Amino acid sequence: MEASKLKKVIAIYLGGFMTGVALVLFPAAGSIFTSSAHHGFSSSQFGSIFTPQIIMAIISSLMASKLADKIGMKKVLLYGLFALVLSTALLTASHWLEGSTMAAFAVVLAATGFLGIGFGFSLTALNPFAYQLFAGKETSAITALHFFLGIGTATSPLLISYFTGLEMWWGASLVTTLILLFLLVFTWTLPLKLSTETLEKEVSTETVKFKIPGRLWWYIIGVFFYGACEATFGSWGSVFLEKQGGLSVAKASLGLSLFWGSVAVGRILFALVALKFKTNWLYVSAPFVLALIFYALPQANSEVLYLCAMAMGGLAISFLLPKSFSNSAADFPKQAALVSGFLVAALQLGTGFSANVIGFLNKTYSLSALFQFSTVYALVFGGILLYLYKGFQKN
Repeated sequence: MEASKLKKVIAIYLGGFMTGVALVLFPAAGSIFTSSAHHGFSSSQFGSIFTPQIIMAIISSLMASKLADKIGMKKVLLYGLFALVLSTALLTASHWLEGSTMAAFAVVLAATGFLGIGFGFSLTALNPFAYQLFAGKETSAITALHFFLGIGTATSPLLISYFTGLEMWWGASLVTTLILLFLLVFTWTLPLKLSTETLEKEVSTETVKFKIPGRLWWYIIGVFFYGACEATFGSWGSVFLEKQGGLSVAKASLGLSLFWGSVAVGRILFALVALKFKTNWLYVSAPFVLALIFYALPQANSEVLYLCAMAMGGLAISFLLPKSFSNSAADFPKQAALVSGFLVAALQLGTGFSANVIGFLNKTYSLSALFQFSTVYALVFGGILLYLYKGFQKN
């Protein structure tokens, strides 16, 4: 492999990994945020810190393609990485505001806002860059990117756990900031350019006039409920394991790592299965398995069962999002970019909805009850996939 291409491979896949690390730093630090010895956030405050992230991720993901038409996708990626640097730097700075809850809360809100911008821009840019890395192996290249993204999300809780053990939790976000800063400079030096980049004036009239058909609305609603399921595990998993399960902060972080690690592994396994077998039946049945896990998780009575349930949840949910993207793209191939933007927005909206609902309702209901309520999200998602199933058969 040529040196210049190797540098591009490193930048793109390290970018995916670090985006995953940054994305999960905040939910992984849930026990820190809600601890009276640190930030002292209430459950509702913790739930609301994800609101700026969701709003900014939706806005940035929907505007990224148009921005790339004007300035190029490389600059979109650089803007995304810079926003991630600001996000993790602000998270680190919040350590020095412990004891002043409202000031720390304001800084964390700003940090998650930049996280949303960074996630929306970075992931939107990394996908097409990965796609053109290896001619004839585009699907494998994209799968590899999402694998590294998943590994990054699994690494983040381990970083928090390690530095918490050293009594300096903020070391996790500091290390992340420094690596992201290096990646920003490294990527800036590379001649990255999409082979398909066009000027905004060349966008087809058909794309501009595109209206959302009924079938696509079902995909959008389905991905919304997928996002709600993911947020229950991803945003509240570590808090649930500590508060309701009685696990230590380290074990709770391990549980969240098992969830995200299983998501990454599940995506690779699903991709391998899809090479030889039809997978729509697996896609349609997985939400119902997920519903059972949501219902059973609060009834676990040992650390091993809690951790196993988190891992099983990660496997069950792992391939639902990429499969939703691929099936919707097959249904609307001429508007694949716009469809992707709609689904990313739906994902972020569903994630924010679930994170905030749990935060507000936790004043009245236990986390165990709220986790079991998430069974409804999974069942609705499964019902939508059953409705769409005949269309899958045509594809």
